[in-house]
Amino acid sequence: MLDFFKNVFKKGELRHRIIFTLGMLFIFRLGAAVTIPSINADALTAGAANSGILGIMNMLGGGMLERFSIFSLGVSPYITASIIIELLSMDVIPILTQWQKEGNTGKKKKDKVTRYVTLVLAAIQGGSLTYAFDKGYNILSSSSIWTYVYVVVVMMAGSMFAMWIGDQITQKGIGNGTSLLIFTGIVSNLPSNFITTFNNVVTLDKGAQTATLGILWYILFVIVYLAIVIFVVFNEGAVRKIPIIYATSSNTKMRTKDSTHMPIKINSSGVIPVIFASSVLAAPRTIISFMKATSTTKMIDTILNYQQPVGFCLYLIMIVLFAFFYSNLQIDAHKISDDLKKNGGSIPGVRTGKDTERFISTVLNRVTVVGSIFLLIIAAIPIMTPVIWEQTSNAAISLGGTGLIIVTGVALETTKQIKTLITRKEYHGYIRK
Repeated sequence: MLDFFKNVFKKGELRHRIIFTLGMLFIFRLGAAVTIPSINADALTAGAANSGILGIMNMLGGGMLERFSIFSLGVSPYITASIIIELLSMDVIPILTQWQKEGNTGKKKKDKVTRYVTLVLAAIQGGSLTYAFDKGYNILSSSSIWTYVYVVVVMMAGSMFAMWIGDQITQKGIGNGTSLLIFTGIVSNLPSNFITTFNNVVTLDKGAQTATLGILWYILFVIVYLAIVIFVVFNEGAVRKIPIIYATSSNTKMRTKDSTHMPIKINSSGVIPVIFASSVLAAPRTIISFMKATSTTKMIDTILNYQQPVGFCLYLIMIVLFAFFYSNLQIDAHKISDDLKKNGGSIPGVRTGKDTERFISTVLNRVTVVGSIFLLIIAAIPIMTPVIWEQTSNAAISLGGTGLIIVTGVALETTKQIKTLITRKEYHGYIRK
């Protein structure tokens, strides 16, 4: 590890990239501490911002929604816009489908449309959140229309600036900028959550025996979470390799040109199924939380609450369904089969065309079964842990489920990119005098 850090700062280009990334992340966290003017910060409570779909948005925004900072929306509008544009590009809107086939030129056009959609979504989310929080918790210093407009404009500007920071990190820094912003927000809350858990578990004023027992329980808690992190890292890196051979004809003989493999991740859908399932269950609960309490609203709230038995079962079922849906959306077996056929590639023992498409679909669905089970285990951790171990609820929410997969996934990808830059050789051309 020491050699790794030594090599990181030995290479000039890599050192500049890391310093630039840390500087941009510092600016982002600095803005996260600035509450929007005209907002009554004392009226905001952690319980209000960490419930329902607001909890998902708070996590994606790096914990800034609970403070209503200038970056309170974070990159969540940009993520939503990107998903919408990608879905519409799959033979839904012809012009977007055409742009997808145009390479870098089409990508620039799609990115421009994505930014416009991000601005619209930021306005909608900012306006609805401001209205909902003001009606529920009286967070605005004034209820005039201009105060609403002012707060929403600041939230929109903050979201677009956060998106710009992410783009700059991606282009001039290390790793994926958007993912690193989310990563930074989640990790920044971990120390305080672990300190809170320590204070809840370890009691120092009830004798030495009780304090010692509490310390042992806390050590066990840390060990369990380290084991969970190792489990997530192992599953995030697990792939099913499909062998591919390429052949070319030479006169009348056929000889093997090249052989490689096509990796399919066990969890090819990533964290998306957990986010989608949480959002689908949380959206109705968030809406009815601002409505007058009746027997119907209470029943809906109980059914859709994933901390209750019925809601928990619905939550797990939705994760499985979204895992299969998004995996097949990410990996198009028909397109892969066509590309292999055009490039002279084939899977050993499988005919090209429909048989190859069927084989890839079968393998994908089989590994998705394992991947969905992995997601079920990770998603159940922050729900089951507080039931078994009530004092650990804060850290369980932060490290469990969605946040844990995001943190480990981003850390692995960033480390992989750093290692690539370290081992990359630089070639200099000869200069003739």
